[in-house]
This record gives sequence, structure tokens and C-alpha cells, in this order.
Amino acid sequence: MTNALKNRQYVFAARPEDEATAGCFGQVETVLPALQPGQILCRNLWLSVDPYLRLKMHDRESYTPPLQIGEAIPGNSVAQVVTSADPAFQPGDLVAISGGWQEYAVVRAAHAKPLDPALSRPESWLGALGMTGFTAYGGLLSIGQPKAGETVVVSAAAGAVGSLVGQIARQLGCRVVGIAGGPEKCARVVADFGFDACVDYRAEGFAGALAAACPKGVDVYFENVGGKVAAAVMPLLNMFARIPVCGLISQYDGQSGTDPKALEEFMRWVLVRRLTLRGFIVYDLYQNHPEFTDTMAGWLRSGAIREEFNLHSGFDQVVPAFLGMLKGAGFGKTLVQIAEPV
Repeated sequence: MTNALKNRQYVFAARPEDEATAGCFGQVETVLPALQPGQILCRNLWLSVDPYLRLKMHDRESYTPPLQIGEAIPGNSVAQVVTSADPAFQPGDLVAISGGWQEYAVVRAAHAKPLDPALSRPESWLGALGMTGFTAYGGLLSIGQPKAGETVVVSAAAGAVGSLVGQIARQLGCRVVGIAGGPEKCARVVADFGFDACVDYRAEGFAGALAAACPKGVDVYFENVGGKVAAAVMPLLNMFARIPVCGLISQYDGQSGTDPKALEEFMRWVLVRRLTLRGFIVYDLYQNHPEFTDTMAGWLRSGAIREEFNLHSGFDQVVPAFLGMLKGAGFGKTLVQIAEPV
């Protein structure tokens, strides 16, 4: 059966010189291989598009190897089992896999996570219950270590990770201040996600508005952006503040150069305020929080944590969804639904 199925997939076609464009991607058709023992054939239903892929488009050192021209685009997905060569799965089962940007995927059954419909809707396994949710949860708790009454500032607060970080911090009794682009996003961050305040980094007087929103300073800064956003936060950091560095999206298109004085000023704050600064990748922290799934599922069921999906439909919308996400389009977690479950 697998040999009869044709599979459309996206591949890496060209490295961008600055901003990523649709020309960086190509679409090819492949024939699926026959299943080997211990494998399952899955039909992708929802695809995740994530900022880290922009880093893989550079030919330089990062925390994963760079994409090579012609390589299939990776990514997480929620899928449905079509055929199984492993007794742990049956056709029709829903699974979370590293399925890539393609219609079908053959994966080892040991690497597929069966989805429990009692915990949440399938999409949540790409959002709050998946890598996105654990990035927010693990980064905040393991590195930020927030305490009740402290002030937590979150950049990219309207995005997939940032929106969850703020809500988790609120569950822990913190004052939460978001940073987002535009008055509409800022209003929704407060209204939909329960942040105490949200400041527009595009507005004139941004630094002053941020200071006004943090009258007791900042104890935890969850970093997703870098650049001028980080520069405005630094003078507000309290003694022994903690900075989990999750992303630096302002730099993902490349840098024309660095300002040595900016680095010196940054290091001065690190020393004077005795800051703890740690970059992390989600895989670093999995062993720290075995309680994550149960805790997050409970928050979702109770309504304490709210998910928002920026949902696109159709296989041909994968690249536009990715490029729009990089530019800050949409609100919450960006997903593309390419098929319906059966």
C-alpha cells in the first residue's frame, strides 16, 4: 500500500540573503517507501511552523545543523496512522510526531506519541501540551524560577511561547507584563491571556511606558526577541534577576554588525545587577519536569490557561503561514491544517 502513495513535501531550495522568502522553498513529490518492522505510516493533519527553522536556513553554527539545499523541511505534526508495522499502533490512531512539512510521514513507532483525547483537542499537542508549551513551562520554571509577587516581563507576548509564559507566571502569583507589536495585540494580550499589562514596542516612548508598567522593577525577563526590546528591559532588572533566553527573533534575518558599546553596556548590567542569564533549548529541560503534561492539561481543562491558534488551511499555505509568523502576523500559535481526521 505504501508504494502506491505519492507524497508532497517541502524542501529547502535557497538560502536567504536577508529576509526569508517563498523562493527559499520548493515542493516535490516522492514515493513512500515500504514499511519496515517497527514503523508506522502517518497522514499529517496539522503542521507546526516554528521560528527556529529560520535559524536553520543560515549556513552557520547553531544548536541544530543547518538545512542543506534539497533537504526536506522538518517540523512537528499531529497525524493519523494509516498503516502500522508495530503492534503499539493501529490505523486511525492519532499521534504526535516529527512529521515534517509533508502530507505523509514514515516514522519509527517508538518516536510517536499517542494522543489522549481526554486530555485535550489534538491541536494542543502542537501548542500548550507540545514543544511550545514545554518551552514556556520549562524555561520559566527551571531558569526564571519565579516567585509569587515578583514581576515577570515577557517579550513576543502575543506569540505561541510568550502567551503561555505569561499565563503560567500568573498561575504562580506573579505580576506579568508583556511586550508586543501594536495596540491591538497588546490589548488582546491583556484581555485574552490575563497579563497585568502589555506595552507596544513600536510606539513612541516605549522604554518609558515599560518602566511605568514595572514600578517595582523586573525579576524575570523571558527573552524571545533581543535588540531594542532587550535594551529597554535591562535597566529595569532588579538585583539577582533571571533571564531565560529562549529566542532572539530580531536577529534571525542576520546582523549587519554588532555595536561593541552595546555589548559593554549589557555586560555592565550583568555584573552590577548580578544577573543570571541562560540560553536554553527545549530538549535541555525535559528531564526537569515530569509533571508537565498533567499540570498543563489540568490548567487547560479548568480554563486557567487559554490557547489561541492562528490557523491556516491547505498544504499550499504552509510557506505563507511560516513567512507571516516570522513577521509577527497573527496571534498565538501558528498551525496549518492540511487534512481532516477520518
